[in-house]
Amino acid sequence: MKNLNFWLESFDKLRVERNPFKAHITADSLNEHEQNQYAVLQATFVLANGVINQDQERLYGFWLTAINNNLSLSNVITQAQAIDLDVLRDGINLLEERGLVDHFLVDVLVFIRLAGGLSDNLKTILGEWCQLLSLSEAQLNDVITLTDHILAVKEPKPVKLTPTMELLLTNEIWQEFYVKPLTKEMLNNSINGGIWSLEKAISTECDINLTNTVVIFKNTATIKQINSKLILINVGLINPVFDLYNVAMSFEKVIAVGKFDKEQKITSFTSNSTPEFSIKKSKFELINARCFKFKDEESKGLFDTTVFKYCGNEYLNGGVASYKQGVKFNSCKFSDCISKIGSVIYCQSLIKNSIKNCKLISCDSKLKWDALYNAGGIYCNSSEYNSIVDSKIKSSISIYYIQHCFGENALINNTYFSGEIYHKYNDGFLYVFDENSKVLNDLSSLDELIKPTNVEDWSGATTNVYE
Repeated sequence: MKNLNFWLESFDKLRVERNPFKAHITADSLNEHEQNQYAVLQATFVLANGVINQDQERLYGFWLTAINNNLSLSNVITQAQAIDLDVLRDGINLLEERGLVDHFLVDVLVFIRLAGGLSDNLKTILGEWCQLLSLSEAQLNDVITLTDHILAVKEPKPVKLTPTMELLLTNEIWQEFYVKPLTKEMLNNSINGGIWSLEKAISTECDINLTNTVVIFKNTATIKQINSKLILINVGLINPVFDLYNVAMSFEKVIAVGKFDKEQKITSFTSNSTPEFSIKKSKFELINARCFKFKDEESKGLFDTTVFKYCGNEYLNGGVASYKQGVKFNSCKFSDCISKIGSVIYCQSLIKNSIKNCKLISCDSKLKWDALYNAGGIYCNSSEYNSIVDSKIKSSISIYYIQHCFGENALINNTYFSGEIYHKYNDGFLYVFDENSKVLNDLSSLDELIKPTNVEDWSGATTNVYE
């Protein structure tokens, strides 16, 4: 009868044939010579912890294949045992130039921890390595946290979607060890912890309650939710797409990131008949996707202490939010957002204190009024007095109809403004800026900032726009 090694080796080969690892991030980002450099440098660190054992050897069979089928473990080990300063220098330069330092460290620690703990010698080597490459404590903590999840360490720390962790999750090779499929049955129960993957659309009428969780949406898979609540606390979302009907939203410490195909004209959160919402202490960085679309006569809710960066789609109105009225922003920051009209806000009406203590920087629209004037970061059909208060606006504003305000009840109150205000009709300009705003902006003449142009009204501006 064949021995155990025969069976294990045979099953390993069959697995590579039938269900191989997903491709390593270096499979597409490096050429064959560079892939060999990467593998040799990784093996050098593993060997520094001791002789490669049987479990590590089996893992190498999968790992090397995921990088390049032509890589041979025996050749890699032979080169690793003969490594010199020049090879080490070239390897480090390769990792830094290609942004692979964090990925490399995960690959090293998975193999080493698979064989047990780190030797004192290796701890010293890794300490010097981290100092040499100026790795921060936060980066190391993220690497260790992810390897805990890969190796199924008991009660690993929750994954936070930091820039380092977001980068690490792009390497799909290890995902089968730590990513769990998100099913309707799982979603209908409260989930605390873990990294989950949504492969296809899910529809539910149950409350969704996620805490200390990361969810990866693949292939624009959508969560459709009806007549319930969506509660997210300390949650990371990658390429999120939600379609909500009569769903109350409560987000706190949510980080949503993604990069979409702009031709698909994606809105990450589409809400119909929104009963209420509260979104605070969160961050949205959704490239080529509009963040929020509220399809209501009035949407009562608040974005508080939240950051929006690189959000929006050039074919859609409202890079951050498109709505009719009722939405408020407090202590939020918007930068480098884009849309067809209103790169931050596209709405029918700005109500009092719609934008309070906010910063808006480098946000532009693709559309230009009269082929001359960029429609800017904020578009509204009309507004109440004191709509923009205690803020810093470095973008133009488009208002179809400017209503006349009185006294200190101006449209823009105690706000630094760098841009221009475009309008179609007006009922007097005297109090567009209150006296404090005039002082902050050193305004002697309002005529220079307020320009009559062919601003479209609410219905006209939505014509032929994908909704």
